[in-house]
Amino acid sequence: MLDELQHKVGRICNAIQRIGSRFTSIDSSSSPEIHENKRLVNWERKRINFIVIYTIMPEEAFLNLCDLLHPYIPKQTMKTTGSLEKRVALTLYKLASNTEFHDVANLFGIGVSTACDVFWEVCKGLCQLKRKFIGMPKSEEDVKTIIKGFQEKSGFPMCAGALDGTHIPILAPSSFHTDYYNRKGWYSVILQGLVDHQYMFQDFDVGWPGKCHDSFVFQNSKLHAKLENGTCFPPLTKTIQGVDIPVLIVADSAYSLSRNVMKPFPEGVARGPRLQFSACLSRARIHVEHAFGHLKGRWRCLMKRNDSQTTNIKFVVAACIVLHNFCESWKLDFPQEQSRAEMPEEEDTEQEHADDEGTLITPEPLDLASSTAEQIREVLVWYISENQ
Repeated sequence: MLDELQHKVGRICNAIQRIGSRFTSIDSSSSPEIHENKRLVNWERKRINFIVIYTIMPEEAFLNLCDLLHPYIPKQTMKTTGSLEKRVALTLYKLASNTEFHDVANLFGIGVSTACDVFWEVCKGLCQLKRKFIGMPKSEEDVKTIIKGFQEKSGFPMCAGALDGTHIPILAPSSFHTDYYNRKGWYSVILQGLVDHQYMFQDFDVGWPGKCHDSFVFQNSKLHAKLENGTCFPPLTKTIQGVDIPVLIVADSAYSLSRNVMKPFPEGVARGPRLQFSACLSRARIHVEHAFGHLKGRWRCLMKRNDSQTTNIKFVVAACIVLHNFCESWKLDFPQEQSRAEMPEEEDTEQEHADDEGTLITPEPLDLASSTAEQIREVLVWYISENQ
């Protein structure tokens, strides 16, 4: 009797081992050795195919992203929710397609609540990579490289960034919902971005209600504070007609003109060299419009209404911007045929005197201390007209 019982127990143990071996490829251990040896099994490869389709991210880039995220994903939950690759693939698929959580959960063979937990864990892990992928240029050489890039692509001198804002659709918040109702007729939060000549985000600010003006968002941002106290860029200047031109940011007419922020002349009244200046500035500023188009084209959760709480939107947007810069750093092709380009915002123009002929006057030498924003802009008008 005892021998028969031991025999049955042995058979049960062998069956359990066989069943466990079938799921070993799905639920890999958090041990570094097993993590490296059993990554990208057949089941996970099928899921990664979705990432290649929706985000145009090759396997090599995907694995590199997983390696970067590994220190920031809680190890104690690896075994219960699947491998790191599976969790990253789930999050990228959700961000790229904006599919409902119950559909994502069914696709990846886990529960809905587990899919939500995985999504937010990976998004917060991506936010930890902001310092690696998002930041202002630190050295003079980095700034000179960006200035040279804008100069070659647009002809605008001393430009180190293009600034603009865009709206991220959201559900109407339960409190102060009227503040989030924008001029386009829907609820949103504002994303302000500063990009370089390679469409990489250098700085961003997200979360202000959609009713706020772009200029108000900028005036209350850390970027504006750094520009005011002179800590945003290294102290580089270029002397033009006796005027020391500082490092500049280009923006549309919704922003205020300052010594570090150049905007075009009001549309419809600029003539001659001033019109030429505005066109040159627009060629530099369009980089931020293209960056927003690439961002929303790759990560389509930003194009549709986001059902997350208003306080959590910042994690989703930050994760998407990190992924955008990651894709741009890998020089990944952007699917133009699948994108809906970001439309330029309507510019707020001011009426000026109709008798403005836009005549070109050679600027007199000025000191930087006494150079106002208007004087710097007039010097740039002269420089662009002479060099184009």
